[in-house]
Parts: sequence; C-alpha cells; structure tokens
Amino acid sequence: MKNKILIIDDNLYFVHETSVLLRANNYEVISADNGVDGFQKVKDESPDLILMDMAMSRKTEGVETAKIIAQDAAVKNIPIILMTEDHQEASAPDPKTTQTDLSVKAVIEKPFKPEALLLLVQLHITSVSQEHREAISEIETLAEKWKGKKGNLIMILHEIQNHYGYVPRGISFELSRILDIPLARIYEVITFYHYFKIDPPAKHLIAVCLGTACYLKGSMDILEEIKSILHINEGESTKDGLFHLQGVRCLGCCGLAPVITIDGKIYGKLKKGDIVEILSKYSQQPQETVQA
Repeated sequence: MKNKILIIDDNLYFVHETSVLLRANNYEVISADNGVDGFQKVKDESPDLILMDMAMSRKTEGVETAKIIAQDAAVKNIPIILMTEDHQEASAPDPKTTQTDLSVKAVIEKPFKPEALLLLVQLHITSVSQEHREAISEIETLAEKWKGKKGNLIMILHEIQNHYGYVPRGISFELSRILDIPLARIYEVITFYHYFKIDPPAKHLIAVCLGTACYLKGSMDILEEIKSILHINEGESTKDGLFHLQGVRCLGCCGLAPVITIDGKIYGKLKKGDIVEILSKYSQQPQETVQA
C-alpha cells in the first residue's frame, strides 16, 4: 500500500512536476492550491505527510495552515515539510515556524534538488505511516460492510475491538472521519457499553471470583490483597501493562473457593499469603517487546 503525500501549493507547474517525481518513487499524491482547501484535504484524506508552500495568497499562509492542523486532534501528528523561496527562511527558519506544538519537521528552499526532497520524505514517512494506511483501509472496508445498516457504528466498533483488543484512539479519529460523525458520538458509545475498552489490554488477565461461595470463603480479602500488591483497582491495568484485574460473578469452581484465574488458569483454596508467589511467576516471565 502506497504512502499518501499531500502537496499544498498554488504553483500548478511546481505541483505537477513534484507529483510526477513522487509518483515515480511509488508515492500516492493529492494536492490543493490554498490553505483552506488543503486543510479540508488533510481531514478528508488523512495523508502520511504534507508538503506545503509557506507563501501562497499570503506570505504566512503555510504557517497559518500548519497551526490550524496542529489544533485538530485527529490530524495534528501528520508531519509537515514547509517550502519557501526565501533563502533566509530556509537556512534559519523562524522558531515560531518549527515550534514543538506544530508538526513542521523541516523547511526546504525552492528550487531544490529532487534527491534532497526525496531524502526528507523518506526521513519523515516511517513504518508507522504504513500501519496507518493499513488501518484506514481496514476501517473503510468495515464502513462499507455495515453501510446503511441499523446500529452500524456499534457493529464496526465490535469488529475493531475484536481485532485490536481495544479501540485505539487513532482508529477512533479515522472512524469519525470516514463515517462523517462527531468523535464525541463514538466515545459516547464506547463509554456507554462496558464491553468496549480504550486502553490496550494487559498481558495477563486476573479474574477474582466474587460469587457467593468464594465471597463467604474470603474472596474480598484476596481481591484487596491483589489491589494492594499491584497498586490498581478492580477494572484497571498495571502501568507496565502486565496485569489487568477484574472481579467476576462466578467461575464455576465453588468447591475450590476462594478462586482466581490468571489467563484462564485456576488457583483455588487461596489465602492472602499465596498471592505474591503466584503473581511473581508471571512477573518473572520474559516480556515481549511491544511496538507502538
């Protein structure tokens, strides 16, 4: 899947020549000739990188558009390369242009050598962009699958949750854009139904039985001990993402009360003093490297 680059520039000859160069290097290219249309394209197309002229109808139009992009949570992290014909701006850019709350990664002077532009593009389009495009494609497929069907938002969220184990924030932004519904509406549904989660799932799920038999045998003491050791409450995950703690109504092991399970493995007839040893077995397991 090709990475998508948006060119925002009112010089149509430059846009054509640059588009030919980028397409020859296997990039998908879209364009706009002013900041207003450019921002709309950012919202509609969710590009992986933006090439934007600093001076279009106004000398500061490019910087102004970058600031508008930075104020929109759904697109603020898209990298921007600003282009200018002013040698001083390119060699010593205004700190306000590259301030940390903007996603401006570089300022390049026109005319530039093709290899210089391609190097900058390659530098700022990373593997994350490829994952981004794949995620967008998946959401578009889901949106088409459930298009026009009652309750389609819930069904799409179910499929996203089943795929990722939770509903990632970035996916919610893209879903809002693709379905053309407010992001607030998506989060209303996510927070209303307890099934949906907005945080990545922990590696190990601890389930503490709170059914009658376990309750009478001291399962609440077991629950409090786990909370104390891991410094989390019921329904929370540890900061390192290793454990998630959940109370359940019954695990069907009443003869072994009090009972907990970790990833489905049953531990019965427990005492508070057993918990540290049990948890330590999972804490000492080699951790997989998880890439964001």
